[in-house]
Amino acid sequence: MKDAVRLGVVGAGNIAVKHLEALQGVAGASVVGIASRTRAKAEALADRFGIPCVADDLDGLMREARPDGLLILVSVSSIGAVARQAMQTGLPLFIEKPTGLSPEESAELARLAGELGVRSMVGYNRRYYSVFHEGIEVIRRHGPLLGLLIEGHERIDAVRAAGRQPDAVLHGWIYANATHTIDLLRFFGGEVDEIHCLAHRRREPLGDQFAAIMNFDSGALGEYSAHWLSPGGWRVVLSGQGVTVEFKPLEAGVWTDAKGQRHEIAPSESDQPFKPGFHGQMAAFCRLVRGEDPGWPAQDLAGAHRTMQLAARMTAAVADRPEGGGK
Repeated sequence: MKDAVRLGVVGAGNIAVKHLEALQGVAGASVVGIASRTRAKAEALADRFGIPCVADDLDGLMREARPDGLLILVSVSSIGAVARQAMQTGLPLFIEKPTGLSPEESAELARLAGELGVRSMVGYNRRYYSVFHEGIEVIRRHGPLLGLLIEGHERIDAVRAAGRQPDAVLHGWIYANATHTIDLLRFFGGEVDEIHCLAHRRREPLGDQFAAIMNFDSGALGEYSAHWLSPGGWRVVLSGQGVTVEFKPLEAGVWTDAKGQRHEIAPSESDQPFKPGFHGQMAAFCRLVRGEDPGWPAQDLAGAHRTMQLAARMTAAVADRPEGGGK
């Protein structure tokens, strides 16, 4: 395949803007068309980013723009249907997370991609945070990763109060948004060999308090906690041999050496002009479109489904508990 890649975009919301900005910094990437149910939004982005073709739907985009790969950047509620249609093109697909609002939905997309031989990549952009990769290198310079702690508190009350999400997305919020931090368990630790979960549902039917401990195939031990009804943000702590690395907020890092001295971890130059992780993520997808190996930490629909399954293990812990979380 030629070095330059011709990309088509389906969706014209805020997340599409962030991807288009990042693609401007990726050598050899050219966005040749955009389609959206709201044509005015697509036309506005086409004017802003110099996209030559605006189409009303995917069929029109394929016919008029002839892309080499597709970015599926639609709403959570529409991802499944649009992704299934896009797979019929046979083109490499970049699909924003989540790949459904249930493990069953994500399993179906992974199965279909396998049957059709469609190469895919799912947009968990935090896998591409430059500060995370530097933190991993700090740990590795001293030995293996020994422990991993992730706090994935969700501001569910604020999300509900904003009134911008449909009921189905709110109901499946652990899949729609909390999988960002759940996916980091697999990103840092590897695949989970063993996990034990406790959970309560004070207000949310699938749970709003989660505590889990796990063992990874890398040999590290992991902890995950999330208290959705309490103030707090996301945090990651990596424990190594004589070194600890902490990210809070996730976009900034500090590592502490054996003498207790603290050292800042700053984002790379390529990460700073864009939404964190998006530049590296788009560069990896362009490699995939060229027929190359996108390399770690890219994951396809099958990998994203494993994250959904991990989230399902946590929600399963509330199945036999009454609302309110009591015994």
